[in-house]
Amino acid sequence: MKRAFALSVMVYFTVALTIMLAAFLFHGESWPPIFLSFMLLVPLHLWKRKYTEKTELSKTLSGKSMGAVVGWTLALFLLALTVRVPSALIFKMPYEKAPIIYLLTFTIVLVEETELTVFGFKTQKMAKALLNGAVFFIILQGTILFVHCTAVHALTGQAAISFNFTLFLTVMPFHTLLVGISEEGLFRGYIQTSIEPFGALKAIFFQAVLFGLWHFVWNLSPFNPLGMLQYITFSFLFGLLFGYFYSKTKNLVPLILVHGLWNSFQSGVIRNTEVLDKLAQTPFPTQILVWFLPYAIAVPAALAFTKYWVKEI
Repeated sequence: MKRAFALSVMVYFTVALTIMLAAFLFHGESWPPIFLSFMLLVPLHLWKRKYTEKTELSKTLSGKSMGAVVGWTLALFLLALTVRVPSALIFKMPYEKAPIIYLLTFTIVLVEETELTVFGFKTQKMAKALLNGAVFFIILQGTILFVHCTAVHALTGQAAISFNFTLFLTVMPFHTLLVGISEEGLFRGYIQTSIEPFGALKAIFFQAVLFGLWHFVWNLSPFNPLGMLQYITFSFLFGLLFGYFYSKTKNLVPLILVHGLWNSFQSGVIRNTEVLDKLAQTPFPTQILVWFLPYAIAVPAALAFTKYWVKEI
């Protein structure tokens, strides 16, 4: 097991350094390291398919103690940060995604000798899984957008945002196949699944805390403690929501889609600066209402959908 883990770590850093080198050589251009990240998923897939054809993998968790599981998941989290932090500081881009997918795959398959499906990486009932993810996203993002835009228009008489569909479609593959798979795989798939035998609520809370802390990197340079706290808190709350959804489906596919759609949608949004200036001049309670009421309505709606509609897939 130690040799397998050492090999996993070595491969993880090799892949990371390769992508970072590409980012350095093409400094200012994000497409070469992103394209390379996609290409590096191909040999991983071929290795996994060949390895699992000749190796019998477990269909259950390993049965470690809670202390061992917590220590092990924290170790993977810190390993992921060793690439994420320099990537964010040097390149302002999350180039750690493909390396994390390597780390997760090698850890689950090679080190723990367990099937990926145990940790939510499932391909059965794909249509149902994608439908659940799409509906969840529409309820969450659609409600937020509708309430926010309605409130802004009522106050200012202007549209709150415009939308760049070309940019949305351009970044969608990256945010889904790299960001979605790596982050949902690490936090909901691996960490939450590993902790769940010791309590579902503990598992959801634990991964949500780490998911919140995961996002501190974007406010390191320039250092913005208030922005960092807001980003961590926002990510923690969404970690709870996504964790609850995953506890119902036991399937990462819906959340990978939601993650990709959410990030891509945010990239495509163009905010009306004139409207933002007008909102900044309104009373503080009005600003709170405009920005937080959409979430106060959307999150309970998404929770209700998850509770009463979503089943294990």
